[in-house]
Amino acid sequence: MATEIADPDPEGQLRSATECPICYSSYDNIFKTPLKLPCAHTFCMECLCRLSLFIKHLQQFPCPLCRTVAVIPTGGVPKLPPNFDIVAQLPPDMQNLQEVWMEGHKLCWMRNKDSNVHRSSLVTVQLLSNPTDNNAIQEGLVAVRQSLCSTLCRNLWGFGLTIFASGLFLFTVIFLPVYLNFK
Repeated sequence: MATEIADPDPEGQLRSATECPICYSSYDNIFKTPLKLPCAHTFCMECLCRLSLFIKHLQQFPCPLCRTVAVIPTGGVPKLPPNFDIVAQLPPDMQNLQEVWMEGHKLCWMRNKDSNVHRSSLVTVQLLSNPTDNNAIQEGLVAVRQSLCSTLCRNLWGFGLTIFASGLFLFTVIFLPVYLNFK
């Protein structure tokens, strides 16, 4: 006797389908546009752009959920295809997707003239702290301590110096006392 269990919160499922699983923000038609990866997972444009900043040189990145590789198209992450199923669930005034592009560490959008604003204006979102503000960047980073040996072994001269210092240490600690005891 099988019984079907009704979904206790169907509105919660709809809400989770219209919000990014990384930042939990609701999707919109500008910076939070729902973008669909080849694996069919959907994330907002802003989160995917932040993720791609750290691996941009590879021109690909893994899906945050299933780790399937997604190739970054020419023009960057904003050129990934939108998830039109989710866009259709947005309010009618937000179903017209806006053109957004990346410039360095910023997402950019040109706001068109409307009744409140008499001219077009550029709207940007910083994806990282202000890159010119070194203090802001350094506060957010964790310092990794390296051993002296790994620092010295990074180049040929450092490696040679490490071998010489190790040999000198072995000579003075082991061979020199043995030599002096036999005199």
